[in-house]
Amino acid sequence: VQRNPLGALDRATNPPEGPVRCASEYEPMAGILLAWEGGSSYTNIIRQMAVAITTIGEASVFIACDNNSEANSVQSSLSSAGADMSRVTTVVRSTDTVWIRDYGPRYIYVGETGCRALVDHPYNRPRPNDDAYSSYFRSVVGHAYYAHNLVHGGGNYHVNSTGVAAATELILNENPGLSESQVVGVWRDYQNVETYIHDAFPTSVDSTQHIDMWMQIIGDEEIIISDWPSDSGSTQDQICD
Repeated sequence: VQRNPLGALDRATNPPEGPVRCASEYEPMAGILLAWEGGSSYTNIIRQMAVAITTIGEASVFIACDNNSEANSVQSSLSSAGADMSRVTTVVRSTDTVWIRDYGPRYIYVGETGCRALVDHPYNRPRPNDDAYSSYFRSVVGHAYYAHNLVHGGGNYHVNSTGVAAATELILNENPGLSESQVVGVWRDYQNVETYIHDAFPTSVDSTQHIDMWMQIIGDEEIIISDWPSDSGSTQDQICD
């Protein structure tokens, strides 16, 4: 951690002006960001995802590659697997891990015309290449860029299309200088959402304490919540209940 401190907390921009809508977890997307990391056990899954996204899903994939050699290998691998290569973009930029869900950008629509823009945050892990990725990605797609100073990982944040969001109390522990109302206010200012803070699972059950480990928002008024029938009455069971 001392060699790789968390990303600089002075990179914040002013929040967006005008109407803002934050993209939900489940609405149609023009493309998905992936990172070619984690060895074959992960890249085999990423390959299958890229094929399905670009063919069945008829969307694009943007795949982070550490260098040109890896990018060429990825393109060959996906082409052989049957991906629609017209929908594949390899982004040559080093990353540390596969977990781009946590360090990648959050998308919003800004203004009356709903122009796409990305919102960046300091990644809650000491992985400098991951943390810098969103700032670089804006140059790839040419979208407007906003950044706040709320340290978190994207897996601890879920939102629907009506502006209701959820996170666990991990977000408060990771930002001890801010009150709960201030934390909620940051997301309100940059993404126009109202966030509900929930108890976190014990670290013995889930070391990440991310909300997406037990809650998935799948519609404007629909969520999936874990249940613990074999561990009834446990802390995690009570939280889910």
